[in-house]
Amino acid sequence: MRKYFRAMLVTLVAVVAMLVSAPAASAEEEAVPRADIAAMMDAVPGGILIDADHAVWPSTGLEMTSSAAVTPYSVGSCATGSVCAFSSANLGGSKLSWSTCNTFTISSSFTVRSIADARSTGYLQARNGTTILATANAGASANVFGTVTNVRCVS
Repeated sequence: MRKYFRAMLVTLVAVVAMLVSAPAASAEEEAVPRADIAAMMDAVPGGILIDADHAVWPSTGLEMTSSAAVTPYSVGSCATGSVCAFSSANLGGSKLSWSTCNTFTISSSFTVRSIADARSTGYLQARNGTTILATANAGASANVFGTVTNVRCVS
């Protein structure tokens, strides 16, 4: 038991010694903000740089993500390359998402109130049977009115 305790103590001391003696990050290793983030930080005092693409201003609740960090075809929280159905209008509520393009049956337990097509081509339809209730073109979204039984992705 003493050997085990002694070995643990020696290991702990070695780890603490390494952490204490580690050099501080150099200026070259610090994140350099993208131009739009830097401009906002100059214009609005109190910003904290999170990384090159993100900054926050805690006192105001402001958060900025550089346009360079935003994926070009993402639509709201629907990731690039996906199609999504949301339980509330304007891409709100619970989300169903698919990374393949097909016709997907919607369970009667899920109400679709908006759709998003976060692809670069094609369109997404919210349908009741074969009746089209709403269409979202690539890179766009649409609110849906009526009962959706399936969503159809077209390339």
